[in-house]
Amino acid sequence: MSSFEADNGSNKYLKVLSNPIRQRILNLVAEQGSISFTSIKEELILTDGSLFYHLKSLTELLEKDGQNFYKLSDHGKIVVDTIIHKVSVPETIEEKKEWFIDKITFPDLFYFFFGDPSRSLIELNVLLLITAWLFGVSNSYFSSIESILTGGAIVNGIISIIHWYLYLFIIFISLKIMKVEYKFKELWIGVFVGIIPYFVYLIPTGILHYTNTSTDNWIGIILSIIFIICKIYSTIFVIQGINMSTKIKKYQSVMLALSLIIIDYIYLMITL
Repeated sequence: MSSFEADNGSNKYLKVLSNPIRQRILNLVAEQGSISFTSIKEELILTDGSLFYHLKSLTELLEKDGQNFYKLSDHGKIVVDTIIHKVSVPETIEEKKEWFIDKITFPDLFYFFFGDPSRSLIELNVLLLITAWLFGVSNSYFSSIESILTGGAIVNGIISIIHWYLYLFIIFISLKIMKVEYKFKELWIGVFVGIIPYFVYLIPTGILHYTNTSTDNWIGIILSIIFIICKIYSTIFVIQGINMSTKIKKYQSVMLALSLIIIDYIYLMITL
């Protein structure tokens, strides 16, 4: 066995190839010689976001020819010959058995953000800043922590940002204690995608605020219901993000995300 096979093939690429979808992609490319993005997607019944995400993980093992088709790189040929052919590829191409959260969230949204982590972290942090600002100026509360403060838009905006980074830090420490494998950028993205559902609440709230429309009576009640739904959905997004960005078990991702909400409200009860 060459030094490449011993050092890279056995260590670096085994983790990448532990995913059955990636094994099937490499097998398909090896069988076809070269194949288009669309053909891979149709053959393996994948979405654009999912395939894009997996192809990003196989960057060193695949390359494009003159027609922009995918083919095996030199490293990819060695990996297919020395590793893939020795691994039994499951019949299903599913990474994890579908669970109830997959039906009410959008896995492709996560794949889209995972596909380019550096870009996604910039975008999600910008969304966090916008979200914190909108909650601040509209005198709404982003979390139970800031609801006990009356420092105005700037203070509440800063608390909103700290709140989400505190969530990320607690999850990070918890996974370290549990010795769960993960990539920090993907975990960061997976947690911060939980910001997105709040915009369903912020859009009508922002419009009402800037048009000086009163939110008394039934409008206020409707907005409160929308906010509660968005907060629940945000928690569900965080659960999905933790599950997709780590090797944690599904019930553990649920417990971890829910524990953040519990910690949040315990703090509120102690402080009030």
